[in-house]
Amino acid sequence: MDAPQSVAAMFFAQARRHHDRPLLHAKREGHWSAVRWDEAAHAVANVAARLVARGLAPGARVALLAENRPEWLLADLACLAVGLVDVPLYPTSPAGDVVALLQRSGAEALFVSDAAQWSKVAPALAQLPRLKLVIHFGHEPLAAVGEGVAIVPFREFALSDPVGGALDHSAAQAVKRRLAAVREGDVATILYTSGTTGAPKGVMLSHGNLLSNCAALLKQVPLGPDDRTLSFLPLSHCFERTAGHYLLLMAGGSIAYASAPDKVVTEVREMPPTLMLGVPRFFEKVHDRILGAIERAPRYRRALFQFALRVADEMAAHTAANHGVLPLKLRFRHELAQRLVFSLIRQRLGGRLRLFVSGGAPLDPELVRFFGRLGLPLIEGYGLTETAPVVSVNVPDRIKPGSVGRPLPDVAVTIAPDGEILVRGPNVMKGYFEDAAATTAVLDPDGTLHTGDIGHLDQDGDLFVTDRKKELIIGSGGKNVAPARIEGLLKRHRIIGDICLIGDRRPYLVALVVADEAALKTALQESGEAWTTRDAVIAQPAVRARFAAAIEQVNGELAPPERIRRFLLVPEPFSPDNQQLTPTLKVRRREVESRWHAEIDALYAAP
Repeated sequence: MDAPQSVAAMFFAQARRHHDRPLLHAKREGHWSAVRWDEAAHAVANVAARLVARGLAPGARVALLAENRPEWLLADLACLAVGLVDVPLYPTSPAGDVVALLQRSGAEALFVSDAAQWSKVAPALAQLPRLKLVIHFGHEPLAAVGEGVAIVPFREFALSDPVGGALDHSAAQAVKRRLAAVREGDVATILYTSGTTGAPKGVMLSHGNLLSNCAALLKQVPLGPDDRTLSFLPLSHCFERTAGHYLLLMAGGSIAYASAPDKVVTEVREMPPTLMLGVPRFFEKVHDRILGAIERAPRYRRALFQFALRVADEMAAHTAANHGVLPLKLRFRHELAQRLVFSLIRQRLGGRLRLFVSGGAPLDPELVRFFGRLGLPLIEGYGLTETAPVVSVNVPDRIKPGSVGRPLPDVAVTIAPDGEILVRGPNVMKGYFEDAAATTAVLDPDGTLHTGDIGHLDQDGDLFVTDRKKELIIGSGGKNVAPARIEGLLKRHRIIGDICLIGDRRPYLVALVVADEAALKTALQESGEAWTTRDAVIAQPAVRARFAAAIEQVNGELAPPERIRRFLLVPEPFSPDNQQLTPTLKVRRREVESRWHAEIDALYAAP
């Protein structure tokens, strides 16, 4: 049987294979409900047919502006089934950014979650002459604004009867013809980068880019029909879309949707996953939550936890030194640690988890070691939106903390003379949408992508990513400093939430520090100090001294040009709302420096 040429063809093939198994889980009015594979396939076909009936031709762009939910995936697959190019937008983006990307992409249709998201678009319809169709996921009707734009509920598109009217034979045949015509080289989606170093660029990924990445990942991280993920990272991010959705579809697994990111900790027990994707900050919070619970536990529980950690360390050391041959006494102690400590922690995380996957930003190697001790492998991968997205990944039985693993089997990684990571393979994008100059700047004629990241390959072929090429800070003395590594070391301290190093063309480094409010509150409570307001607390000399001590500790591990001479505790968090974080929670160094330029100048002017 020929391999599927499109993501949607792969989905329909899997739906025939797993037809009566649950595929999608969502919480509705406090209760979890499931959508089977065959029900999902039926809905996708119906939505696809109605998109065709509305006159959307192959190659037309369709935007998606919604939080993670089953309808997002169904709409996505329906677009891909009939050769449309969908354009996911971050639901956290402000109205101005949403409208700008709708204009830039030339979207002719829009799937939108609710009235709140629609309110970002509706006032600007006059600026969007190509937008003719809006499909909304909510049950409440959207207010129509002006003429020429049809607004219809998703359920009318997804159901064949009674609301939408039964699809006739010709509509079904039209979908089949369009599906058969989609080739793996066709553009499937345009993903706009989050813009850490400039305006977002529209990454064009083909069906083949996405399918090849999933197939290669399945060779490295075997998954099957019994696997389930709990989705909470934005689907507008390629990491969640490929590794959290298409990968599960290809494996025949299932997907549950967290009702909100802050509900993950409770819903992980209600709908236990076997696989969870997260960014480093998520795993830092899980780590802190576990340690916080241990600190509040009775003394004997704390002692048991420390005993279990020591046993886990002994196990790891002995396994590495003796090729897995373990003495009986150590095996007994390990079994005891598992039963009395680690199994209880895993139960708090649902009891079925067998793999954590981190992406999107550098991960502290200590977190990898910590979760490994608990029997929860945490694997880190590396990739870019431009590579669909995975380039390399650690595998569960061969985790090297600090590295991002070996390149995928069909992906070639080389290191340029200046240290830049170069990537070539079937996962590399077709280019940037309507931006030939930007495409030529990063994509060689032979398909080699210049990632803009700095790194190296070790003797085992594992990749280490050290910084962004454009993020390197070059001090006035000419010394290059990689800020990401230093920022990662500082964020090991629980009271530091975010940090941004400044020092380009300056005599030394300074840091803008955002306190982790929850961790700082806990630290103050433990020492008997009062919490009033954020501004009042960070102004206290004793609190400032806590941060100074953390910075000095890290300074002791660094070379002189890398050390932080002065710092500022900023009174407001970096966030996407104030443009100081991207929607994927990466610091926008330029925006931070622009917002706090007077305070930064004052740090350098101080005697």
